[in-house]
Amino acid sequence: MIFSINTKINKKNLLLKTICAYLIITPVWARNDRLHCFVLATVNKKPITTLDVWARFLFLPKMHQVFIPQSAFSQYAPSIFRQILMERLQLSLALEYKVEILSQQLDEMYQVWLKDLKKILPSIILLPEEIKIAKDQLKANLSWESYIEGRYGAEFFVSDQEVAMYKKNWNQRPPSLKYIRYGEIIIFYKSRPEEAFKEMENIKTMLDQGAPFTQVAMQFSQSNSKKNSGIIEWIPESALDPDLLKIFFQAPEGQILGPHILTNLRAVVCVVLLGRKTQGELKQVCPSDTEIKTILRQERKRVRIQQEMDKLLNGENYEILQGAEKYLSNSITE
Repeated sequence: MIFSINTKINKKNLLLKTICAYLIITPVWARNDRLHCFVLATVNKKPITTLDVWARFLFLPKMHQVFIPQSAFSQYAPSIFRQILMERLQLSLALEYKVEILSQQLDEMYQVWLKDLKKILPSIILLPEEIKIAKDQLKANLSWESYIEGRYGAEFFVSDQEVAMYKKNWNQRPPSLKYIRYGEIIIFYKSRPEEAFKEMENIKTMLDQGAPFTQVAMQFSQSNSKKNSGIIEWIPESALDPDLLKIFFQAPEGQILGPHILTNLRAVVCVVLLGRKTQGELKQVCPSDTEIKTILRQERKRVRIQQEMDKLLNGENYEILQGAEKYLSNSITE
C-alpha cells in the first residue's frame, strides 16, 4: 500500500517537472516576455487557458498568410478566446444530448476542409498540433449541427401550402427587383458593441494585409453563413437589414467595408460586395418544390441556431474567471 502511494506521488512529481521543463525550453515561449499560464474560463469544470489561446494565435499567420507579430497577442486574444469558449459550449451541449461524432465522420469533414483550404493556399502544410486545432473547430461545428437537427428538426418542417405561397410570391417578383451577392464576417454583441468593434478592427487589419476573406470568415464569423465561407448568394435587397443596405448603397464591388455596427441585429460586420443584378438579369427560374423546402427549412434553422447561441452565452454551464477579461484586454505580461 505504501509502495503504491509513493509511486503515485513520484509519478505526479515527474509529470509536474516535465510540464515545467516543457514550458521553459519550448521555442514558442522564447520571447523577452513570458506568457503566463492563466485559466480564463471553465466549461463544465474543464479549463480554457491562455496556452489554448496562444496556440491558436500562433496558427493565425500560417492560416491566413499574413504577418502578425507576437506582440499583437493581446489584440487578438479576446476574439480567439470567445471562439474557443463557443466551441467548448457547443461540444458540451452536444455531449449532454448524447450527440456522437465518429472519428471517420470527422476525418472525412477534415479532408473536405483541407481540400478547400488548399484551393486558397496550395502550399500549406499543417503540423500535428495545427491539425488538432482545425479538427477541434470542425468537431464543434459538426456536433452543433447534429444537436440542432436532432433536438429541433421537427420545427423545420415545411408544408405544401408554404411551398405554394413561396411560388406565388416568386412569380409576382418584378424583373426590376434588385439583388446583391456579398460576403460577410459578423461578430454579435449583447449590449455594448465596443468590444466586438475592436475585435473586428483586428480582423479588418488581417484582411487589409491580404488574408483571404472567405478563410477569415470561416474562422471568425459568428454567422451561420460561415459554413458557406461567409458568402451570401443572390438575395433581394429588400430582404437586407436597413443598416446593411445603407452600407451597400454606393459600395464599389470588391472593396472590403467595415467595421460597421448593425444596431437592429446587435452585430458588428465587415462586408464585401460581390455583385449586383436585377431579377431579369439573373434569369432565375422558380426553385423546385424540394429546393423551396430546403430554402425555408434553412431559414427556420438559422433563427433557431441564433436563439440557441444566445442561450449558450447566457447559460450556467460555464464560468469566466475573475480577472480573465482584464487579462485579455491588456498585454500578455500583465
